Amino acid sequence: MKEYNYYLFDFDGTLCDTTEGIFNSVIYSLKCFGITENDMEKLRFFVGPPLFESYKTLYNVSDDDAKWLIEKYRERYRKKAAEESSVYPGVITLLAELKKKGKKIAIASSKPEFFVNEISKHHNIDIYYDFVSAESFKNNHSSKKELIESCLEFFGNPPKEDVLMIGDRFYDIDGATAAGLDSAGAVYGFGTEEELTKAGATHILYKPCDLLK
Repeated sequence: MKEYNYYLFDFDGTLCDTTEGIFNSVIYSLKCFGITENDMEKLRFFVGPPLFESYKTLYNVSDDDAKWLIEKYRERYRKKAAEESSVYPGVITLLAELKKKGKKIAIASSKPEFFVNEISKHHNIDIYYDFVSAESFKNNHSSKKELIESCLEFFGNPPKEDVLMIGDRFYDIDGATAAGLDSAGAVYGFGTEEELTKAGATHILYKPCDLLK
């Protein structure tokens, strides 16, 4: 694999397995709304895209109802985010090796920055980040392209051929393509190899340390 100088990572499904907290909090929010959800495929859709988009797409709710559901989701997630998460095997080794090589690392995530920071500190991986581009509680649906461009701006807009976006869903690959970047699809997360290849991922990762090959 080509070596890059800047590595932009999605968070959920790429660095951390946060599915327990996400699934349980989505189920809780929908229950408060009067919906009982047991379909794992629907719940999987919530890992990656913005919550606002997921609620709207899957349940055809109004903008106001989507915002209400997000608040109910966060009501539970605030309490459980860190404990209901884990770092994927090999991620710490990968991040440490990239930093040792002098590479720059940023997060480009649709997750609120508060939760990215809280979970990262809990697992002691925040020490490897140079920058975090994520949502605020007020803004629930930035595009992945916007989040990526925020990272590029922080790094002084380096040559795009020096930058790689890594993520586990088509949403990450689409964002990288829109921003003019190469991308790596993490099939160890929630996206399938078929999904990520179809989206146009430049590289496919079967485990985090494949980035070092």
